[in-house]
Amino acid sequence: MKIFNNELSSQAYETVRAMIISKELIPGQKIVQDRLAEDLGISRTPLRSALQMLEGEGLIESLPRKGVIVKEFKDEEVVEIYDCRMALEGTAIRLFTERASVEEILNLRNMFLPFLKEEIDESLYSEVDGNFHDAIMEGCGNSFLHKIFQQSNLLVCIDLIGLLRSPKETLPEHMAIIDAIENRDVDLAESLAKAHLDKTKQLILKRING
Repeated sequence: MKIFNNELSSQAYETVRAMIISKELIPGQKIVQDRLAEDLGISRTPLRSALQMLEGEGLIESLPRKGVIVKEFKDEEVVEIYDCRMALEGTAIRLFTERASVEEILNLRNMFLPFLKEEIDESLYSEVDGNFHDAIMEGCGNSFLHKIFQQSNLLVCIDLIGLLRSPKETLPEHMAIIDAIENRDVDLAESLAKAHLDKTKQLILKRING
């Protein structure tokens, strides 16, 4: 639950968060509070309140001698994020496979069909990738699981990190997951979803271990 001292803090929070998600403020960028407050037409007091909330959510951080910057994730943190995703999404996809309507499954497939027919725009693909995973979480039927996923900002963090494997590699994986869901094969859908995420995790671990 987000608690703000006033409406200006709430508006500042929503605006700055949207700027981070849209990459108008990019990872590693310093937030110049005087300038940002002026751009938003507010004083620094409500902006500080908003930034404190965003820091608590892990979207910005305060660093000695650098000030407040948009969060830039270390490889070790990315691995931890993928561990969390595998746990949450593994459960969600089992539930989704059991209960999803034909229309919900068709929606998943339609997300990726355009990429099978034309050259892939990585920016658009990244957006669709996020929508795909969020649709499964939202459609799994477990409101607490979905709330945990949203409150932890996992998809926001992944989007800030960007694509770590090429769409040509991950597109067939997405389609295989959708096939398993359509066939109501719960075990296969979970296994494929976890393998899909684990491949990226292993890529990062390889980079860490050199």
